[in-house]
Amino acid sequence: MADVLKSIMNKITDDDPATRGQQLWVMFTLAIFLVAILNYYAMVREPDIVDMDQLIEYKNEVVKVEGEIISWREDPWNSGDWETHVIVTDGTAVVEARWSRPAEIPPIGTNVVITGKVMEYEGNIYMTAVGSGAMDWDEDDLPDIVQLSLLDVALDPEKYEGEVISLTGYIGESIPPDAMFVSADLRDHPSYGNAEHQVKLSIRSKVGSWIETSSKIQVTGTISYNQRDLNWVMSVQGPEILVDRNHPVDIIRLNWGEEATWSYQSGNLVNIAGYVMVGEEWSLRGPGGVTICLKPSAIDLAANENASLNNEFRDIQGRLMWSEADSSWCVDASEGTPTGNLINSEDVVDLLSLLSGDPIRLIDQPNTRYTVNAFVRYAIEPSVEDVSGWLVDKIDYRGQTKIYATFPAQTSTQWIEAGQAITANVSVTWDDTNMAIRLMIHDYQLGDVPEAKNLLWDEGASQWGYSRSQMVNLPGIAVQDDDGQWWLQRDGSNQSIRLSPNNNTIIGTDSYHSGYSHVWNGRMMEVADPEMIATVYHLINADVVDTDGDGLSDNLESLYGTNPYNVDTDGDGENDRDDNDTYPDY
Repeated sequence: MADVLKSIMNKITDDDPATRGQQLWVMFTLAIFLVAILNYYAMVREPDIVDMDQLIEYKNEVVKVEGEIISWREDPWNSGDWETHVIVTDGTAVVEARWSRPAEIPPIGTNVVITGKVMEYEGNIYMTAVGSGAMDWDEDDLPDIVQLSLLDVALDPEKYEGEVISLTGYIGESIPPDAMFVSADLRDHPSYGNAEHQVKLSIRSKVGSWIETSSKIQVTGTISYNQRDLNWVMSVQGPEILVDRNHPVDIIRLNWGEEATWSYQSGNLVNIAGYVMVGEEWSLRGPGGVTICLKPSAIDLAANENASLNNEFRDIQGRLMWSEADSSWCVDASEGTPTGNLINSEDVVDLLSLLSGDPIRLIDQPNTRYTVNAFVRYAIEPSVEDVSGWLVDKIDYRGQTKIYATFPAQTSTQWIEAGQAITANVSVTWDDTNMAIRLMIHDYQLGDVPEAKNLLWDEGASQWGYSRSQMVNLPGIAVQDDDGQWWLQRDGSNQSIRLSPNNNTIIGTDSYHSGYSHVWNGRMMEVADPEMIATVYHLINADVVDTDGDGLSDNLESLYGTNPYNVDTDGDGENDRDDNDTYPDY
């Protein structure tokens, strides 16, 4: 091979005129050969994988970086471009890859290799990448996703910092399809008032379709501590949020007399009743002539062509939006409503809608009976006389529509619990004393009794007031004073409240349980204390929580290793309380 090259070079450098034409052809061929070799090298040469903190040294060069995806955002300029910005870290630094014409994006936490050109603008270093081959990963690079509950994170958030976790809960705000960098709360209960734990979500990238408030969702991402707000935040990507469309969302009914509070429902689906006014612009008229604008859909316009809806009383459902043009609130059917129309096509309008939108009609018909489905707002004690209370359309205290009602005298000792569902046969009357509408309940049926509310000693007396007359769970030790009065004392302190054990099922004060802290279940009452000239808390009809009913409290079973959800832990036919093999002697 060397001799051949030497011969070629000798011919090229020979000055003999007879061979000069041959020399030119050889030089031309050699040039083409060298260019082909260089092009082939450029095609097959693999860029080097460099550390991200060294990227400044490779400006305008094509390189590779390897690291973990920590965030990404589609169409960052909201311009409709087919572009995604991906933020990756390798432990030395963080870099943003601006990826045009991207392919599928893997989950956060995936280890990827990005090939792109290093760019610098006003001191900011980033990479530009084009096409599906700009990011590589395989199945082994995907993160191990840990399925957790909100309680798991609440108990020890630092344990999961830096890990990719998945949580299921209920979102506290409605998220528009095109919004980016949105904050929302993820809760363990659809109702804000009943939620025990929640975490702040930082949503990157557009979610693609409306996510309604109180929707059940599953999110995957990472949590980190926010030093500015002193809280933990979970970062998630909008397109990766999974929505359970089978879970019903909570739709608030707007009250005409509380327009100042409507801003809390901005962007949410709402219900509101009134008279539809059809003209060049549609509107809805409520009691007293107050109007708001309506934005009908094509379905609504077609329905009006078939049968005029002008001055018809209807229950409206749509998205509450503020109209800059009208400087007023509007209910809009075109903003992602589930049915695509505002107007309920059925003639049946429920009682709460009539009470809200046309109360005068009801007052003029005092002998008409109605059926109402609602919830009891406050616990109602059994009484031999008629007793009054409040009914509400939902358990959550935000956005409740409430109405005063009179219950007939009870012949039983059954309490009507706060939050308990009720179906009642009622008539409507005017209450001169309170200058308001009142429902007269003639007959009713109650739903299941709600679970007892868990109270904490640290919440204090002011917070406990919201649970007055309700069934609650409260931990503590039962102690008896010299006068024989029982007290529930906080473990490790002198804080205590009065305690009246349930004499029918009492186990919390026997020899098995004496001296131990247990969770007590009873009704929290405020009673007068003549000696202190004050009202004090009193837990009445109380007993320790014993889920499996084996005569041992849940706390005591957990302490000694038996199963609080199984009467016979070792399966020998003898319950845990009487079984000396599975339960220690005292």
